[in-house]
Formats: sequence, structure tokens, C-alpha cells
Amino acid sequence: MKFLDGGAKKDAFNSLIYWLCRPYVLLLAAAFLLMPSVKLVQALESGADFLNIGVSARASALGSAYTALAAGSNAIYYNPGGLGLAKREVSLMHSAWALDGSYDFAAAAFPVAGFTGAVSFTRLDHGGLDGRGPGRESSGGFSAADKAVGFGLARTAGGFSLGVGAKYLSSSIAGYEASSMAFDVGAVQKLNNAPVTLGLSVRNMGRGLKFIDKRESLPLTVSAGAAVAVLSSISLAAEVSRLMYDRRTSFAVGTEYGLTGNLALRGGYAAGSDGAPGAMTGGVGFSAGSMKIDYSFSPFGEMDTTKKFSLSMSF
Repeated sequence: MKFLDGGAKKDAFNSLIYWLCRPYVLLLAAAFLLMPSVKLVQALESGADFLNIGVSARASALGSAYTALAAGSNAIYYNPGGLGLAKREVSLMHSAWALDGSYDFAAAAFPVAGFTGAVSFTRLDHGGLDGRGPGRESSGGFSAADKAVGFGLARTAGGFSLGVGAKYLSSSIAGYEASSMAFDVGAVQKLNNAPVTLGLSVRNMGRGLKFIDKRESLPLTVSAGAAVAVLSSISLAAEVSRLMYDRRTSFAVGTEYGLTGNLALRGGYAAGSDGAPGAMTGGVGFSAGSMKIDYSFSPFGEMDTTKKFSLSMSF
């Protein structure tokens, strides 16, 4: 596959892309990353589980089958490779959470010297929590919150985009605090002769959070997905993800149907390999010029539903 004119000199980054985009390299990387490592998994216990909560109403409506579709500023969360396809954009997301808590996300993407850069901020407020003593007696209320500040950088050559991300994590609970760094890497490949996009991402690589004398590893996640434009108004997406710390594999499919140029209906289904029942998701999207508004609903436990609202604007 050729990314540059024959007479053009490849710089180091383009040489790396040229090598990485070869089909056999991508297949080997996917096989290696998705293969469970027993020794690795046995050593992992996840902390910072808020990193598993989606930040896009569109993605949630599609069952989170979004690794191949991520192409806006929120790609910094799902697949930093998708940042290479992003325009100058700002996006916001809000979701009410259990116990009067809230989950919020903000991101911005912008060009940087031939690359696409992005910054993001995520905050999960767990609301008011009740403490319990050894005998289950009340020990008073306390608060807990998780935050992440992220930075991403990506570059596109031909139909291939490669990106990396870094984020500073902090968690607090009942006066105790912990912080850590996490790193992401991802790639997106648009096929030349078919309306198909492939995506691969590895998220949440890092040492984990340490509270007092116990360190909890991050929810290391490997995802591979594909998306196809069946018609100009219908898109399908599918994804498989491996949550390494508990050896859990999940599968998701989603579809998007454009009713008009401004309105889209979305639906999805997500299921795990552990026999747990799957979950149906859905939502709508509305666009007006450079502004997009999205809404999604998805199950939260057995009795509740999570609703997300997203707003994005390109300029």
C-alpha cells in the first residue's frame, strides 16, 4: 500500500505507518492482543472502573460498537486513531448517575502541525454515599469522585490513521486519594475499494491506582471493530472487546438509519461471553449545520436505565 508519491521522502512517522498498515501486521497484532494471557490476567484487579463508561450518546445508542466509527473529538476515549479523521470540534456529554451523582465529559480536537490533537476531561461524581461500620451500623456519609484529563495525537496517511493518548487519573473516596497515568493506542483503516472501516484500540495501559497500601490495576481493554455503509442512509457496526483483568469478552452490534439529512435513528445490542443476558440500546441524533445533538438510553442494572445527552460542534 502506498501512502506517498514515489519521489517523496518518507519521514520516520510515515515509515512507521507504512509498515503498520500492512495486512499481515494488523492481523498478527490483533491476534496477539486478543489472546488471553493467564499470568497477566491473574495478576490484575481493576480499579478506575469509570474508564469503562462510554462518553458519547451516539456510541451508547449503537451498543458501544464504536471502535471503527470513532472519528470526532470523543475518539480520544474510544480509539485515538480516529482523531486523525476528526475536524476542529468541541463535544460535551452529560448523564445523570445513581445516588444523585452525575457523569460528564468534554473534549476538543484541533489541527497541530500536520497532526490532529485533542484534550479531554472526564468526571464521575458518585453522589452521596453512606458509610457502614463492622456491625453494619451507619458511620456517616461520605463522597467519592473520579476524574481524568486526557491528551491525544493522531496522524492520517491515505486511508490509515494512527493515534496515541495519555491521561492523568485521580480518584477520591472518603478523604483518601489516588492518582496514576494511563495510555491508549489505536488505529483506523478505511478500505480503498469498499465502504468498510476497520478499527483496533488498546486502552487503559498503566500501573493503576494505589489507595493506602493496595494498588488496583486499570481496566486494560482491547477492542477490534468494523463498520460498513450498506447504503447512503444505513450503517452497520460490530465489535469485540476483551477486558483483560477479568478475562471477559463482550460483543456488540449497532445500526444507524438516517431518516432525513438531519435526523438519525440508532439501535444496538451488547452481550458478554459469560452467559449474562444481553442489553438492547437505542437513541436518536439530530444535526443542524455544524451542530449535532444526540440522545441514548441503555440498561443500568436490572431496574434502571442510563440516559446520555451529547452535543458537538465543528468549526
